Amino acid sequence: MNGMLDVKGIPLEKGEKLNFVWNADLVSFDGPLISLFKKGDDDFLFVWVDCDKSHNRWVVVPVERLQLQGYLTHTVTLLDIFRGASTALVFESTKKAQRRNYRLVEISQLPSEYLPQSDSHLTASLATEAAAQLAMDLPSTYLIKLDGELYLDDLASVPKLYQQLYSFHYGLEHLVRPAVKDALQRLLEKWRGGINAVNIFTGLRSVTPSIHRVQVKGLQYASPGHIKLELLTGLAAEITAACARIVPEKDFKASEDLYGEVYSYFRAEKLAGFDREGVVKSTVLTSSQTKRLNEFVDQYFKLMGWSPYAANFSALGLDSLAKIRMLLAYYRRLRGLRRYVVEKKVELT
Repeated sequence: MNGMLDVKGIPLEKGEKLNFVWNADLVSFDGPLISLFKKGDDDFLFVWVDCDKSHNRWVVVPVERLQLQGYLTHTVTLLDIFRGASTALVFESTKKAQRRNYRLVEISQLPSEYLPQSDSHLTASLATEAAAQLAMDLPSTYLIKLDGELYLDDLASVPKLYQQLYSFHYGLEHLVRPAVKDALQRLLEKWRGGINAVNIFTGLRSVTPSIHRVQVKGLQYASPGHIKLELLTGLAAEITAACARIVPEKDFKASEDLYGEVYSYFRAEKLAGFDREGVVKSTVLTSSQTKRLNEFVDQYFKLMGWSPYAANFSALGLDSLAKIRMLLAYYRRLRGLRRYVVEKKVELT
């Protein structure tokens, strides 16, 4: 490729899937220069290093949670991240963004011109708005207190329920980020052909950077004990507040009555509603059905005290049946967590 430096490496096997998912552009000038991507549970930085008349060349380096946090807060340089990786992935992209010529290259074998400068901090003057937002929203320590008689399946169930509730709140709180909104929109499009309820809570995983995921920092089971987590404490507060809304028996009865009323309506109108967590397909609603389902949505938001979420929820573009399906799927998980709180096996701090 005339005009670019020669970079040799080990070519990837044909057909190898590189399912990188864009998360945010961190540095941009007439186009992205450094971008954050995810692949599975891992984060990667795509760094533009070279070009000719027809192609752009990128170096892809893995970035760990603490490295990413340090880079966003100006304490870790891009050079530190490069030096922390043993190998990088190099490829070229066409003007139509088609990627080709993937190969693995030892960091030590990269041309010196491709290595970042020693002072390659993500300064405020370089950072995009998305990078600044990520830097502002950093995790803190949080405890889920444990007590009473717990079994192994309880220790599996509580974190799973908590993670799914956290994902729901993460999606609604971060809709301003294009990658999050795009991911939700892709999920919502599947409602037309069928979707599993679990996907609502796991679908955001591909665009949740490691710094925003719930990380276990410690586990102590005693009387009392705790699960020590690192997460976005604002979202933890939302979960705690939602659970507190249905802990009192009177309020729980009201929420259960609403839940039962909705499913009675589903049965009467022959609508599917995620009650078995299986795949359901979209339904063409009548105007009267739309009106009644919207009333259920409004009742649910009032019950949960979620008026601040109403605008974001509406921005998703869901029809009224999809909205209530999502809310009831959330409620079932919240109800599951409530049981542990009421039995004093779990305390949300």
